Amino acid sequence: MREISPAEISELCPIINTNDVLSGFYVPTDGRVNPYDATLALAKGARNYGAQIFEHTPVDDVVVGKNSNDSDIVTGVKLSSGQTINATHVVNAAGMWARQFASKHNVSIPNQANEHYYVITEKMAEVDKDWPVVEDPSSYTYIRPEGDGLMLGLFEKTGAAWNSEAIPSTLSPFCEIEPDLHRMLPYIETAMNRAPAAMNVGMKKIFCGPESFTPDNGPAIGESLELENYFVAAGLNSIGILTGGGIGRIVASWIKEGKPDVDVTGINTTRFHRYQSNELYRYVS
Repeated sequence: MREISPAEISELCPIINTNDVLSGFYVPTDGRVNPYDATLALAKGARNYGAQIFEHTPVDDVVVGKNSNDSDIVTGVKLSSGQTINATHVVNAAGMWARQFASKHNVSIPNQANEHYYVITEKMAEVDKDWPVVEDPSSYTYIRPEGDGLMLGLFEKTGAAWNSEAIPSTLSPFCEIEPDLHRMLPYIETAMNRAPAAMNVGMKKIFCGPESFTPDNGPAIGESLELENYFVAAGLNSIGILTGGGIGRIVASWIKEGKPDVDVTGINTTRFHRYQSNELYRYVS
């Protein structure tokens, strides 16, 4: 990563308004990936190493037994079909369902689904698909080419919690929520001010869907304090496709070696407190 001037930002992405920008940071090796293709590639690699993948197979619960010290320990998982799969370790990677699934055994994972928005514009002749992704936290937006137009991702200063009590188990992770345009219009206007040409075309899509976040916007990774051999890989805060491969490697090594092989201080799930999982805390914060 290197610091660049406003003029260099304009060279890399001419559509960006840099009038109030002092400098930027450029990552030449950054890029974009199709989440569908990346998932299939990870699955293929896992199968090549002997992993079995069962789709459309809901897990109802974690099976718990006793270790030599008479403490609770994971012994497997129970499927909705009634079948039990024995396992020495279980990883809760249930996304926005992770918290309520973990609560069955008093494991605390304080992630909460929020409304998450993005806008896709109509066709814009000036858009170059090779432009980098532009991230602007001051405008609560990221901007990148999408199809023949632009995508403007929106992050509110205070997000709106969604289904804080419980998320239906039958819900698709790709579901849509009715957008609150009255609340979001100021964020859309601010984002478009960073790319003013977007104001000259229509909006093809205003998407709102659920995405879960933790209290400190860091992932919840590692073995829980409450249940031995119960691991967590959740709370990826909308960047699961970027971090999923690396987090999977960390958790796999942790399970295999009995300890992490990298510094996990900032992502260890044990940093969270139990009160952070209660509904009032999650809804307000």
